[in-house]
Amino acid sequence: MNLRTFLPLPVVATSEPPAVGDAAPVRPAAARDPAVITFLRHPGCPFAEQTVRALRAAAAERPRIEWVAVSHASREATSEWERAIGGAGAAEIVVDEPRRLYGAWGVARTGLGHFMGPGALRAVARLARKGIRNRHPQGSRWQGAGTFAVDASGFVRWRHLPTHAGDLPDLRSAAQAAEG
Repeated sequence: MNLRTFLPLPVVATSEPPAVGDAAPVRPAAARDPAVITFLRHPGCPFAEQTVRALRAAAAERPRIEWVAVSHASREATSEWERAIGGAGAAEIVVDEPRRLYGAWGVARTGLGHFMGPGALRAVARLARKGIRNRHPQGSRWQGAGTFAVDASGFVRWRHLPTHAGDLPDLRSAAQAAEG
């Protein structure tokens, strides 16, 4: 286990998350509109793994939408983790080590209760029963997650800002919102 993942992250400038109806902030280079962009907690996190699995399935079902996951771990650690979980399929995982995209989208650092609170612990136990567990985590457990749907005109049409680490996005709703 990489104990460094328990160290709090340095604070980065973080905007308010865009509201539904706002113009989308700067997007990863891989994202064309319409898009669903999800910011991962960290590679190795069971919640990030479940999110990428769901993203992979959604991308296969809805190829007209650009599906992008953003990681703050190194390219090497992210690629190694991506291979370990079976890849992202038609979705793309991009790396944002300095967390500039995270900050632009208002996806901030969280507190201890976010990933160690009762809701997160119940959710991690549910995933463990499905065989999804921590895999050599990289990055930081303190990084928050968030998912946004952007329509063809570049406006945010849906967002999910989790109340705890195990509060995962409903990608079907995100897809419907992105397609209008």
